[in-house]
Amino acid sequence: MKRLVAVGVLCLAADGCDDRQAWQAPDPTLARMQTQRRADPYGATRAFSDGKVMRVPPRGSVPVDDDTDAPPPPVTRELLLLGQRRFEATCAVCHGVTGDGDTVVATKMSLRAPPSLLDPDNLARSREELFVYATAGYGLMPGYADMLPRDERWAVVAYVQALQLSRRARLDELPPALRDRVVREAR
Repeated sequence: MKRLVAVGVLCLAADGCDDRQAWQAPDPTLARMQTQRRADPYGATRAFSDGKVMRVPPRGSVPVDDDTDAPPPPVTRELLLLGQRRFEATCAVCHGVTGDGDTVVATKMSLRAPPSLLDPDNLARSREELFVYATAGYGLMPGYADMLPRDERWAVVAYVQALQLSRRARLDELPPALRDRVVREAR
């Protein structure tokens, strides 16, 4: 009788467990996730005193905008000035203020120096491609999504393209007033 009771207790205890041994790998299917309890973002809960599932972000946290499908902001003077400020604070230490990659930091990078943004390969890159590099990084360069919000990364891209354009602009292609000003300042 004692043996029957012991077997019964073991069966009841084992009923709450799965049939795998402790040394076996966890269930690799998503079935366990589909049947578990969960809360909907805007739903109610008894887990928190305010009854809300969604929590207020911690004080001082930085929002992350990962709306990558949204179109880039229009290029304006304000966007280019913002891009210049962010480029000079974030990118110029490696790529140089003029984008040529000639910096003290670059001389110390023996494995691979930062490339010139004025090289033909970089001149051929699209706006979207430059944005991906600014967001996710490229080669040894880290991504800057955690340091620069989306619009600021687009501002840097716009500034880099304006910098590239200005570095290869020909004097005879400038409007007459601007051409005269450049000639006067060059003397």
